[in-house]
Amino acid sequence: MNKEQAKKHIEENLNEGDSLIGFFQAVSPPNIWLFLLIGPLFILSMRMYYLAVTEKGISFHKLSLLGKFKEHDFFEFSEIESVKIGKGILQRPMKFVFINNRKIKIKAQLKGVEKIAKLLPNVQQHIESNIPSAQ
Repeated sequence: MNKEQAKKHIEENLNEGDSLIGFFQAVSPPNIWLFLLIGPLFILSMRMYYLAVTEKGISFHKLSLLGKFKEHDFFEFSEIESVKIGKGILQRPMKFVFINNRKIKIKAQLKGVEKIAKLLPNVQQHIESNIPSAQ
């Protein structure tokens, strides 16, 4: 799915009175321990996301294996306890910790072909300014 189609879907699913800052494509890393159980099929534990950053929070749009939008969850910034943002050349690792102790690890896309939505510096700055960083 290219970024124009993703942007259209994200804008259609925004909450009322909220405005889009930016969005980017991300992938959750596979569970390595599954390699011992199911072998090479452990790669199916990876999840693709489009993260939409708005004025009020972050929306996680999960994609199916075929690349179609499956479901999405919206979290206000007050529901996110902390975020840890790492360094990377092609992908930037991020770990979101929520107030209910749920954790989501993703790798945000930094570089790639033109049709992929990438993490822009102003979007990352908006995330960092609204969510406390993990120490």
